[in-house]
Amino acid sequence: MMKHSITQHFLMPHKIALLTLLACLLPSHFAQSHETINLDKKSSTEKISQITVFNDLAIERANETVTVSLEGLAFSESRSWPHIVVKNMASNEALIYQLTDTNNDGVIDSLIFQVEMSANSSKQFQFSLNKKRLAGITDPIVSYSRFVPERIDDYAWENDKVAFRVFGPQARKLVDEGKRGGIISSGVDCWLKRVDYPILNKWYQKHADGTGDYHKDTGEGLDNYHVGKSLGCGASGSFYQGALYSAGNFSGYKTHAVGAIRTSFELGYSPWDTGTAVVKEVKRISLDKGSNLTRYELLFDQEVEIVAGLALDINSLSLITEEESGVFSSWRKQQDSELGLGIVAEPKYVTGFQTYIGESKDTSHLFVKLKSIDKRIVYYAGFAWQKSQQFRSKEEWQTYLKAFSLKLSSPLRVEIE
Repeated sequence: MMKHSITQHFLMPHKIALLTLLACLLPSHFAQSHETINLDKKSSTEKISQITVFNDLAIERANETVTVSLEGLAFSESRSWPHIVVKNMASNEALIYQLTDTNNDGVIDSLIFQVEMSANSSKQFQFSLNKKRLAGITDPIVSYSRFVPERIDDYAWENDKVAFRVFGPQARKLVDEGKRGGIISSGVDCWLKRVDYPILNKWYQKHADGTGDYHKDTGEGLDNYHVGKSLGCGASGSFYQGALYSAGNFSGYKTHAVGAIRTSFELGYSPWDTGTAVVKEVKRISLDKGSNLTRYELLFDQEVEIVAGLALDINSLSLITEEESGVFSSWRKQQDSELGLGIVAEPKYVTGFQTYIGESKDTSHLFVKLKSIDKRIVYYAGFAWQKSQQFRSKEEWQTYLKAFSLKLSSPLRVEIE
């Protein structure tokens, strides 16, 4: 994995954000507008592919991402990609899509777009080429992430629902040197947003130039969630003989994509002690538009048994643990509102759970016990802030998590015709 250090980033914050955006957009994001297109057969090529998407569940599915391998389409040459048109055949609407590298080898291999599906339904979509049409990069960036050197060295990510951040090596170095402002933590911090447009750059900018404070809500939300040394909202570690071990701060990163649908990136960690072994770990992290849950793919150099955790405090009102479906959540008071945290994993990775109430600050957790399969673990974690009006109660949050689990067990089926 390509690693970046603090010393490589000496530009002003607004230039860093712009360069990060352009670097991610150019190789990975070609998007269509929302306009309806009536294809002119004379200006289109004869190569047309059609797929049918099936929802086999008795529940509706919104903001569901469909992934189509470019090799499976009638046109797989990279020179044709800017001319792709993705059309809903029922409405004749051209859809936003994003070209992406699904296996992180630096090569674009798939096209993703989002659908809304009724219960037990199917929809048809058409892929065609139109040489007079060039895909633009003008659609708003919804799913976004970047390294943030102007705030020591956070790495932060967001979509239209939620935002998160984690801490980097410079923050750890400050602690090691006895200086103020640092933190040693592998915890995932929640930024509670209540608008559907991006806020990360805006909040970091007002922090950097002193014009505002992202710990105060001025209408967009705020950061009033305390992560400290805990695992926060779904970070991983090892709970062994009553002690929590973790990788601590990330040591390197690589941004893979930002776009109208998905942001994805990698975080690398120095070898860390689980209590039973010293392991090497890389996290592949992604967040799709419309989802309250981040996807975590953990890659190790050996088989491991670890935990993912939801930090608890005295305001935690209730816990839900459904090991058979891989759904775990908490609901708590959060100043003048309430906050739900959640972890969802396929049951094949789950070996149990444990609620631990520690005597000192940041030590109480709901631990979800996970085992690797082929040195790999995948799970999802995120939150619901009541004040955002996305979820009004813990019951609605639990319903969302259960539905998410069902969708994991029964993904959309795609047939290429």
